[in-house]
Parts: sequence; structure tokens; C-alpha cells
Amino acid sequence: MLANNDDFRDDAKTTAIQKATRLMQAIATADDPQQLAELAQQVGMPKPTVHRLLTQLEEVGMVGRDLGGKGFTIGATWLQLAIDSLIARAKQPAIRGIMRKLVDQIQESCNLGILQDYEVLYLERVECDWPLRMQLRSGSRVPLHCTASGKMFLASMDPALFEKILPNLRFQKFTNNTITNAGALREEIDAIRSAGFSTNREEYNLGLIGVAIPIRRRDKSVAATLSIHAPSFRMSLDTALGHLPLLQQTAAEIASEIGLNGQSTG
Repeated sequence: MLANNDDFRDDAKTTAIQKATRLMQAIATADDPQQLAELAQQVGMPKPTVHRLLTQLEEVGMVGRDLGGKGFTIGATWLQLAIDSLIARAKQPAIRGIMRKLVDQIQESCNLGILQDYEVLYLERVECDWPLRMQLRSGSRVPLHCTASGKMFLASMDPALFEKILPNLRFQKFTNNTITNAGALREEIDAIRSAGFSTNREEYNLGLIGVAIPIRRRDKSVAATLSIHAPSFRMSLDTALGHLPLLQQTAAEIASEIGLNGQSTG
């Protein structure tokens, strides 16, 4: 929807930061890289003003160009800042406290992850108190095709997008249980879409099982995943699946705290 020029007048009362913020919001919410004229029309500012702001933002890496060189999109500095901000938010006492309550109830570790560059990026991880556990820190990355969170993200994608990236996935084999071909992964993703949760049957690390569920925005799109991991000798997959109600309750609390559902308890 185009901006109303009466709402967004390019006058002396609007600061450079306000103008840059409007411009960045337009870039962030666009489905495709936006050209100068499109951005100027969306934010209701003159092309010379938009060009000057884009040049300044590009110099510091906040925006970048698409492969054709004409469209503008999120830059490397902006992307890293967003990731750092998400990790910092996930480490806030309220969110970590919600995750700690889950860990105390099930006595196993849990992770909060997002999709980033076709990998799962762990924003936060709360460890259990057992001496034997998988050591993964916040900021760690894991593959999509062989982890519960990764497969949950794949299942949450638009089917057309999933089919587009499927041939480009690197099906690295980590254990004998790792899915190593597109056909088998497609079947798995179809099952996850129907079930609403995803599992890891010792596919990434031998002896480690996992269950993941989505954390959704108000529009039902998936913003993040919440997962639990445990050694298979200590917790069977069936037992882990028995904790789904707790995971769903925790996911709802996190979504509310972050404000994904339009409300925030913070």
C-alpha cells in the first residue's frame, strides 16, 4: 500500500533518522528488492532525498543492492545487527525464565531458533543439569535437513519455495539415520505439515533425539522454533512427544512475551 503524502511530508519537521527509518521499513517489508522510484513512492519522499539516504545507508552496509544492481535490499550490517538484537532479546531474563521453567519440568535442554541463511540459528539455549548433554551455545548454527528445528522451518515454508530450494540443499550425512535425498525429505516434510511438530531421530548426532514446534506470529507464519533435545538412552522419542503440551504452552508464553501475537507481558 502506498504511503499517504499528507502523512509523510518531506519537510523540515521530519528528521533524517525518521526518514531513514521509514525507508528501511519499506525495504524490510518488501517481498522483492525495491528500486529507487518504488521506494520514493512508498515512503512519500522526493527521489533526490531517497537517493541521498540510500547512498548513506549503503556506505555503512545497512542496505545493499540485488544482483542486478538496481534494487535495494537489506545489507550485511543490518542483517548482523538484527541477529545480534534477536540474540540479545532472547537472553532477556523473562524469555530465559520461560525456557528455564520448561527445562526444569522435563529435565532436558531446550533451544529457541530462527531461520537464517538456510540454517537454524540458535538465539538461546537453556541447558539441563545432567553432566552428559550436547554442548551448543546461543549463536550456534545447525543444518535444516537433519534437525527437528530445521525440518520444522522447511515444513513452514510456502510449498513452492520449499520445492525451489530443495535441489540446492546439501544433504550431508551425519549418521545412518540422516535423510540424504530430496524424495525422502519431501515425504518427511509432508508428514510434519500434517502433524504440526517435527522430530529428530538421531539424524544429526547418534544417540540424540529431538522434538520441535513452531512459534507463530499473529498471522500464523512461523517466526521461530522451540525444541528439546535429549540423549536417547535417557529419554525416548515417545516420551519426548509426550511433552508436546508443555512445549506448546511454552511457545505461547514466548510468543506473548516477544509480542508476536500483538501483546507483550514485558
